[in-house]
Amino acid sequence: MKTILDNKCRLLRPETDSILQAHHADCEANYLRLQKLLGRFEVGVRAGVILLHDDREDAVSVEVRERSPYTALVDIAQSKAPWAGASRMHMQVRVYLDARMAEVVSCQGLRHFRVRYEYPNPKMFARDEKWQLNHFLGEWLGACLRHGSAELKMPFAAGQE
Repeated sequence: MKTILDNKCRLLRPETDSILQAHHADCEANYLRLQKLLGRFEVGVRAGVILLHDDREDAVSVEVRERSPYTALVDIAQSKAPWAGASRMHMQVRVYLDARMAEVVSCQGLRHFRVRYEYPNPKMFARDEKWQLNHFLGEWLGACLRHGSAELKMPFAAGQE
């Protein structure tokens, strides 16, 4: 982490600390939002959410893809692009069951986001790209919970139909 000095050579608190606190708060809130949509984090549990806009509807699918004792991997995707020329949103979210946090680990095929980037950088990420992605996920999940109608699908246990 880079130490920041002001013009009088006094040590200032790194900006990364406040970004990290905001990031953790968003991840905790996103866990709760996903839990409301999915109920439990078992492989195959899926929620389909329909968001109604002025002249169209948008479908969002939320599905648990992997599960281990302490984590789960959730796919979140739009069924179609929001407008002509745009790509449909697709994210993968790692859910930390023991810590009760959910963090974006992939967005539009990009992975491994740092907490802080120097700017400018070769990929032109914002300084706080990781926080922005998780904050956006929170806004998106919040919209699904407030304005969407959801259908929850759970896998059948062996022998049940």
